[in-house]
Amino acid sequence: MKKYIKYAFLVLAVGFSGCKDMLDIKPVHSMMPKSLEDFEAVLLGGYPKTDFFAKTDMLTDNVYANFNADNQPTQEHERWFTFSSSLLAPGTQSDPYWGQLYKSIFYANSVLDNLKKMTIEPAQKSLYEQVQGEAYALRAYCYFYLINYYADVYSPANLNLPGVPMPLNAEDVNTNTGNNERTPLGKVWEQILLDIDQASTLLSGKKITDRYRFSYNTMQLFRARVDLMMGNYESAIKYASLVINEYPLADLSGIEGLFENSSGGLKGVLNLNFGFVDTQVNKELMFFTGGKANNNPYYYGTGAMKPVEEILNLSKRYGELSDYRQFIYDPMEENATQQIKTGKTVYKMYASQTLLVYYVAFKASEAYLIRSEAQARLNKSELALNDINLILKSRMRKDFVKTLNVSDFADNAAVLNRVLEERRLELAFDAGLRFLDLRRFGKPEIVHVYKDAKVFTLKKDDPRYIMQIPPSESENSPGMPLNPR
Repeated sequence: MKKYIKYAFLVLAVGFSGCKDMLDIKPVHSMMPKSLEDFEAVLLGGYPKTDFFAKTDMLTDNVYANFNADNQPTQEHERWFTFSSSLLAPGTQSDPYWGQLYKSIFYANSVLDNLKKMTIEPAQKSLYEQVQGEAYALRAYCYFYLINYYADVYSPANLNLPGVPMPLNAEDVNTNTGNNERTPLGKVWEQILLDIDQASTLLSGKKITDRYRFSYNTMQLFRARVDLMMGNYESAIKYASLVINEYPLADLSGIEGLFENSSGGLKGVLNLNFGFVDTQVNKELMFFTGGKANNNPYYYGTGAMKPVEEILNLSKRYGELSDYRQFIYDPMEENATQQIKTGKTVYKMYASQTLLVYYVAFKASEAYLIRSEAQARLNKSELALNDINLILKSRMRKDFVKTLNVSDFADNAAVLNRVLEERRLELAFDAGLRFLDLRRFGKPEIVHVYKDAKVFTLKKDDPRYIMQIPPSESENSPGMPLNPR
């Protein structure tokens, strides 16, 4: 751990200096990464350690503001929830989301640059490939979020629109460098696919059990996610199937024992020390990222920013207490005064705030939903419903399991709508996916009600579906085009 901290500090010092070459920097405390293990430690310091997606849910139809709560929205929450033209505080130059993602890219590029110069022994080949593979994975992961936040959606018509700056080596990553350019949108998506494929090749056969590091299976799910968003449905099915073959959905029936042993009744099934991620669903969680998830802005009953009741209702569509996911969103509150304060929903995915829990970035159920959606978009209704039925079998209590048939729906469009409803419920608040989904679903109108019943509207195709390039970047690169407002 001490070594990791020193190397992380060193890379930060290099990243924000004006020097062109990492090795031009004098070592910190006489420490300079030289060995393969050293660069592995540097790379671990580059994995995102702060939130870079949680607040995007406030731009979606998944969140409402409960002003009866004990804690009121912060000014930052207000900017996001009311679709402010600038999501940064007045006078602020740096965007923490932009900054975190580019910082991680610098770490990845620094490691890749230096590994190419290394001569390794045969015994080091496996670790060398693993570290290199993780670096490509990290870079692809960060560009995926950057292009989905600060550029328009992927489509054949948008390929030449401004994307984001895309440095592919450490020399190009420097906060003091001016005249950065926005790489065309299509080129960034191409690079994401290239990096994912490189990572997959290098990580194949490597046994990585640490869920805070990228693995081969995580890369297959990542590839399926990217293919779905690019409209490559056959490829999305292929890669999602690889994950499904390795990750059967968990049997959540063990939650039944919590009913019997909970001293707090149904309200206590999930409590401050036991969240939904602590149930058997934990077996499906593949990768954690991005800071303390148990400090998320939608936490339990005290905060004002809450899941909308529509999500809770999706968990009850086949009856009360028929679906285990109801416990994530239902306060189960019996005290009338507390009911008003808490509101109609809570978010109990994570447990006590005293525990260190990171956000869920990839989980196996997403693979089932990706394959299901891709099948539906290819007009293969029966295959699409097969995967939804697998999810329902896993998520519903045994006496309530619902099996869907094609004959239950008017047409394939209705099947697709049902698939997307299941996706919304299962992946709500995971990895910021709802905001990315709404963008690819055609940027629909979103209406939020805030203080004094004032209505704020994100109109259909609103330019605010694209976040603004931060002032710190635009001032260094005055020729860089900003996003319309």
